[in-house]
Amino acid sequence: MPAAPPSAPALLPPPLAVPAVRPGEAALRRRAVGLTTGIPHAAGLTLLFLCKRLDSLGSGRAAEDVADIHLRFADYGWFNFVGDLAITLTFGELWPFLWVSVLIAVLIRLNRGGPAKLQLVLSVATAFYCALLSIAWLAVLLQLSWWLLPAMGTAGAFVRLVTRR
Repeated sequence: MPAAPPSAPALLPPPLAVPAVRPGEAALRRRAVGLTTGIPHAAGLTLLFLCKRLDSLGSGRAAEDVADIHLRFADYGWFNFVGDLAITLTFGELWPFLWVSVLIAVLIRLNRGGPAKLQLVLSVATAFYCALLSIAWLAVLLQLSWWLLPAMGTAGAFVRLVTRR
């Protein structure tokens, strides 16, 4: 007589076991998604929000204001250094690198179970780049005046929302 077919529960694979998080990894994870990296990530996301605003600046009062603010900052050597460093690190392609940095930051914040050391390194690197580009485009951010606060608040809320602890 042939053997009976296996029952449905016997065909299911065993459930995946979630490995226990070591205390050292938990501390690295907290640093990777903490406030220190969250503020630059929110600033980078704010620049992405304003990407369309930057493209729409034609020859007008807003464009003149941005140029005026930028020229005032250009008197300081550190501002020129930051702008040159941002261009050098991205090989002249600032916006694609910013998109990638913000996307990586969001993925790190969503992925709770990834390798903690790699997440910390990637989070700090993307935070550094977002901060660098935010300083380089400070003239555009300051041109928004009080609209900068709701834009940064929205970006900060989004960064906080996607953070899984």
